[in-house]
Formats: sequence, structure tokens, C-alpha cells
Amino acid sequence: MWNKILSRCIVGGLAGALLSASVAADDEPPMGFDCVITPSRSVDLGSPVPGQIHQVLVDRSARVRAGQIVAELDSRLEEANLAIAEFRAQAETELKLRRSAYAIDRRTEKRLNSLAASKVASAHDRDRAARDARLSAWRLRLAHDDLQLFSLEKARAETALDRRRIRSPIDGVVVARLREPGEYVEDQALLRIVKLDPLHVEAILPMRLFGKVSPGMSAQVVAEYDAGQAYRATVELVDPMGDAGSGTFGVRLALPNPKGAIPAGLKCRVEIDTDGPLLSDAHGASEGRRQLAASAR
Repeated sequence: MWNKILSRCIVGGLAGALLSASVAADDEPPMGFDCVITPSRSVDLGSPVPGQIHQVLVDRSARVRAGQIVAELDSRLEEANLAIAEFRAQAETELKLRRSAYAIDRRTEKRLNSLAASKVASAHDRDRAARDARLSAWRLRLAHDDLQLFSLEKARAETALDRRRIRSPIDGVVVARLREPGEYVEDQALLRIVKLDPLHVEAILPMRLFGKVSPGMSAQVVAEYDAGQAYRATVELVDPMGDAGSGTFGVRLALPNPKGAIPAGLKCRVEIDTDGPLLSDAHGASEGRRQLAASAR
């Protein structure tokens, strides 16, 4: 009988020791709150005008700058229209012709005015010369206006040609090439470009911290692939309302990434600095484990 009692005590002691060891091992939960590292911008780049793709100048993983030409549509018609507009804008033959005619008519008008004053020419000849001079002045003005119009047509042709050249709107990295040369595009995207500096860190916090987090606060971010490296981030925005189902609200942080060393698309943990201790869910998790250990005893 004593042997049975002793055996039960030993088994009970071992079980209690194992439970205590388990609680002690779990008493240090991961610090911070769950988060995800994402690009700060993601653009599905399309064409402002429909047309056939002539060439795509970048491929996946290529780094691009804002304003860089990344693709071109077939633009032979626009190039021909631009050549015509440039020729019209540079041709001054009509202007020179009208300027010469105006100069001749002005001299004729002055001469007839002098002759009419000496009673050598009739008033009718004087009036006709004045009329011709005024008409020449208007024709010269019309030639000037035509040159301005041709200059505007040239600018329009240049714009039409430039719209066939697709430019990146941001500094970033190409992550997907969606169309190939020869394909016709209208509303479809050609490339997907993401901005990786800065990165965005999307975090979900419990409602008990609502009102304690505000834009401008500093934070530490640890990515899942590098648990030993902490990066500094800044709170950028805080959702003005929470989610009733989960009892949480969202926070976005800006994470500088000038060298591109931090990849996007990773899970992470974030701790937000306040005037007091770091905001973390570790305390709540530890408290829950202590209550579990107490109930087990």
C-alpha cells in the first residue's frame, strides 16, 4: 500500500514539475504586436491611350525612376503628324510674302498721299492705296496668327506622341510584367511597380490601447526573417474607429528603407514607444499564462 502511495506522489510530483517547467518556458511570450511589412505604394501602370505595344523596356525586378520611359506604343502615325506640324511651324514663306506686300502698299499709300496733296493724284487713287495698305496689314497679322496656330499644333502633336510613351509615376521596382510587345492594350495594365522606400508597416492593436497611440510616435519593428534586427519606424496614421468583432484597430507606420535591405511582404512584430514603457501585448499574454498555471494547480 505504501508503495502505491509513494508511486502516486512521484507521478504527481513529476507532473507538477513538468507543468511548472512548461509555464516557465511559456512565461516569456514574443514582444510586440503582429504586423505586416508592405510597399508604401503599388501601381498597376497602364496606357493613357489605346494602342499596340511596340516595346517594353524593363523587366521584373528592374529599378525605375519617376518619369522614366518603361514602355512604348506603336507611334508611327503620331511621328508623321509631328513632322508635318514642325514643318508648318518653321515655314515663314507666307509671313515674309505678307511683310513684303505690306511694305510696298505702305510706300504706295505715302506716295499717293503726297501726290494728292499736290493735286497730281486723285482722291480716289489715294483712298484705294490706303485701303490696300490696311488690307496688307491685316494679311500680315493673319500670317502671324497662322504661325502661332502652327506652333500650337506642333505642341499638340508632341503631346500626342509623348502619350504613346509610358512613364513610371514613382521611384520603385517592377514586380510584374503583365503585357508583351505586339499585344493591344486599352484598359489593361502593362506593369506593376511598387515603392519600397519608405515601407509601410500595417499593425493591428487591441482596443485597450485606443487613444494611447498617435501619429509621430516612434516604434521598433522586427521582421520574421531576422528576429535579432530591430528597425526604427514612425507612426503615420491611426484608424479613427475599431473593429467590434476582433476588438482591434489598425495603425500604419512608415519604415525608412533607403538601401532596400528590408524586403516587403513579411510578417513582423512591432513595439511602439510612449512616454512610459513600450506598448506590447507581452504583459497580457504573461498574465493569461499565469492564470492558466494557477487553474492547473
